[in-house]
Amino acid sequence: MVPSLLPRPALVQGLLTGALVLIALGILGVARRVRVQGARHDVARRVRATPESADPGRRDWTALAGSTIALALLAWLTQAHLTTQAAALGMPALPTTYWLVAGVCALAVLAGGLAVGVGGRRLARVTRLRGPGPLAAALLAGVTVTTAASAPADLLAPLRKTLDADHVMLTSSPLGASRSFVRVTEAATPEEGADLAVERMVADGGLERGAIVVALPTGSGWVNDAAVEAFEAQLGGDVAVVSAQYGDLPSWWSFLIDQEPAMRSAETLLSGVIEEVDALPEAEQPDVYLFGESLGALAGQEALAGVDPQAVCGVVWSGAPGGALSGHPRERSLHNADDPVAHLAVRTAWQRPQDWPTTWLPGLSYATTALDLPASLDPGLGHGHRYGPEQDWSLPEC
Repeated sequence: MVPSLLPRPALVQGLLTGALVLIALGILGVARRVRVQGARHDVARRVRATPESADPGRRDWTALAGSTIALALLAWLTQAHLTTQAAALGMPALPTTYWLVAGVCALAVLAGGLAVGVGGRRLARVTRLRGPGPLAAALLAGVTVTTAASAPADLLAPLRKTLDADHVMLTSSPLGASRSFVRVTEAATPEEGADLAVERMVADGGLERGAIVVALPTGSGWVNDAAVEAFEAQLGGDVAVVSAQYGDLPSWWSFLIDQEPAMRSAETLLSGVIEEVDALPEAEQPDVYLFGESLGALAGQEALAGVDPQAVCGVVWSGAPGGALSGHPRERSLHNADDPVAHLAVRTAWQRPQDWPTTWLPGLSYATTALDLPASLDPGLGHGHRYGPEQDWSLPEC
């Protein structure tokens, strides 16, 4: 229940609670075993630890009652805090079933963990008495289940996102700017998608514009419409915006599991644009700008390290994981104070960020930042991992 940057969903709270209870039971089990083994070597110590006048039943009920009261009080205080926090972030109030769902999830995790622990102990006992046969059978069953789960069925389908037809890169610019975009389904690899995006930009007359903005999307391929519209307005519509979708999974998933597609796409896209611009006479070369949001910001910084910094006029990052910067002489970084993605840096474990908006505790606050990732897009614009027209999207010009 440590305060987090964003209201924690009931499912996440339940999974966390169940996991913590399992850890506590594990520590208790180890401590009890050590105590019992020590008592076997010293009978007198064991007798003194449990005097005849003690009433174990009464003592247990007292401990249970005290724990229940403390837990209820903490839940009530947390509920009040989450309700106030949700209202401040423009989020709907927590449902009345919040703690019920969290409790059920916690019990499910606890039951599953205990079942695995008991099953493992019994399997070890049987293996010790009867030989390795039962263990081999259990391993074979596990391999069979794992193989069946790796069938062609897309287990990540519930996480995948489809871009809306009115997505900013799929619509025409009201200012006459050029917009070139490639969907992830149009190319076999991130590099091919990036190359195709550059080809479309060139075919659309992008090299004849006064500026080119390379927009690196989030993990799901989404490009911030507020940023694109602000760039076009700043440059008077004389700009070509080019982007390529490298995936359709949420940024937090791509960031934690597989960043390679984003890096490969960004490097190919930026280098391809710069090569096309360098091939023109110097007087006809448009200015090149770079924009990246979320995982796209990290990918952009990686791509920028492989080119001449002077080939890029200016860069803008928004919601960069861990608040990372590239060191480019003309760069701006935007992040919300309650964005868990922006605070997802190891240093958060021992150093309180300057703009940390809530209670900070060493180690624990870094863990809660990771737990806040699934809810990072739930708040309104200007909070969490959502950036809109309230931001100043000005490009640092040459």
